[in-house]
Amino acid sequence: MKKGMIFLLSILIVFLYSIASYSYERNIKTVEGLIESVSGDSIKVRGTYYDITGVPLEDASGKNVKKDQLKEGRKVEIFFQDNNIKTILVYPEHLNE
Repeated sequence: MKKGMIFLLSILIVFLYSIASYSYERNIKTVEGLIESVSGDSIKVRGTYYDITGVPLEDASGKNVKKDQLKEGRKVEIFFQDNNIKTILVYPEHLNE
């Protein structure tokens, strides 16, 4: 009886974890592209302007980079969660050549 209860509890935990993971993934999206223009606190990528006020800028290793790294022609990846920008990954300049 106890083993059956533990087995059912284990299955329930895996099921709930799967549902939580699926829900979390559905709320995340990314936009990748080259910066077309930089204007104040916004950048234009793939024809859309994005407000970057207060958004963390990181390089591929996860280190913070300064806003002056955002230049036209630089490759970026913008991460959204629940339609809010969470992070912008700024790729090294030599990748664009």
